[in-house]
Amino acid sequence: MTLFNRRKQHKRRYDPWDLSAPLLYWADGAPWTVGDSCMGTQVFGSTGSGKSSGSMAAMCRAMLRAGYGGLFLTVKPEDRDTYVGYVRDAKRLDDLLVFSPDHGVRYNFIADEQQNSASPVGLAENLTALLMTVSELGDRKRGGGGGGGGGQDNERYFRLEASRLARNGLLALVLSRQTITIPDLHRLIVTAPQSLEQVASASWREDSFCYQCLQAAEQSPKSESLRADFELALTYFLREWPALSPRTRSVVQSTLTSTTDLLSRGAARDMLSSPTPNVSPDMMHDGAIMIADFPVLLYRDVGAMIQVILKFMWQRAHARRDIAKNHRPTFIVADESQMLLVDADQDFQAIARSTRTAVVYATQSVSGMIDALGPNSEAQVHSLLANMQTRLCHQQTDIRTVEYMQQLIGRRRQLLMSGNQPRDANWLAPLIGPEPGGSAGFGEQWEYELQASDLNSLAKGGPPHFVTEAIAYQGGKRLPNGRTWMRVPIRQR
Repeated sequence: MTLFNRRKQHKRRYDPWDLSAPLLYWADGAPWTVGDSCMGTQVFGSTGSGKSSGSMAAMCRAMLRAGYGGLFLTVKPEDRDTYVGYVRDAKRLDDLLVFSPDHGVRYNFIADEQQNSASPVGLAENLTALLMTVSELGDRKRGGGGGGGGGQDNERYFRLEASRLARNGLLALVLSRQTITIPDLHRLIVTAPQSLEQVASASWREDSFCYQCLQAAEQSPKSESLRADFELALTYFLREWPALSPRTRSVVQSTLTSTTDLLSRGAARDMLSSPTPNVSPDMMHDGAIMIADFPVLLYRDVGAMIQVILKFMWQRAHARRDIAKNHRPTFIVADESQMLLVDADQDFQAIARSTRTAVVYATQSVSGMIDALGPNSEAQVHSLLANMQTRLCHQQTDIRTVEYMQQLIGRRRQLLMSGNQPRDANWLAPLIGPEPGGSAGFGEQWEYELQASDLNSLAKGGPPHFVTEAIAYQGGKRLPNGRTWMRVPIRQR
């Protein structure tokens, strides 16, 4: 008989998705972990710097090997083949879904939102947020959404009014019809009354789809709270909307209908409003990988709009999932991401870590991001970057990006030595000995740790060695060199 019972040792089960699990190493002792990936990664690099074939490729392959589900967004026509190659290398072709007209994958974002919204008001609000996010892209390409002079104040007013129009129209549709479509919203908006006199017109009431929806919504069963919300929509369409000036009403309507019109046509309608959808963003949580094969450089506005809707819906799916039940990490990857950035991205990035979502964006420069989002978007850009804890900067010549990286890393105290020695006509004086009047000293100065030459001299990769270099920064971490940043080589495959 022993005095002490030996406690059985239980070997801890390895969890590949533990936040501390390394996905890859930038250098010995410098891992990029699951937790790091879920805190956002931004890659910078000039054209030909090796950012796509270097750090982006390494991170994508690492996440795929670890079993992440995710969404690849595309800008260049060759992006699909690149991402398919990563999936093939990870031996995960069985998990791959290609979202394009020549494949059988189809989606219905309204049906998806209906399934996951708790109330008609919530559904209307969520769809309104999505439509305004998509319309933001169109406004940007048109050089602003104001249309009536007066700069940002006018633009903000018209967008707020367009949001009210969408919210009230969607609520009327939700209450009056079992199935909601974007073409129906478009019809409702364009048949809304244009004057107070028209509201009282029997011919308008007989022909207007808007009036038919309001009438059906009025007769639908409603709680007291829902009735109060509907009364606001009724007042809006029968009193406020027709009382607007024709010019104001025209700008507000076109702000919204430019989006609903595009969504009601061709590929956007067929791919995003399918009557027989077979894909959902929730599938990512079980390891599905989707490539949104609508490259912006090929499909232009339609391609950008389709991908922004997918990204928005995927973000919403991440935000509502229960991590305790399924903690598999997922990703959203975009190269040349400036072409697909919207306001909603910075809001999502603030919560991305808690949803186990790895957002990996690559772009050429900070200047390119600001140019894509508009001349007054610098604060917005920095708000997004503030929530991207890993930054990788490949060879860089953009001054604004160089200054951004310098300020991000900060200054360091440096010791400088100075001295002087007077000289007269006696050229032999240095050989004879020191002359009176000379001086020497030391001084301290705070200088940027990272110099412009450190960034513009980074190796771009390619033959013969196929190794690109980057400055790797990981906020809050001390890298093997004792700093938050270091110069790292990245092998291209």
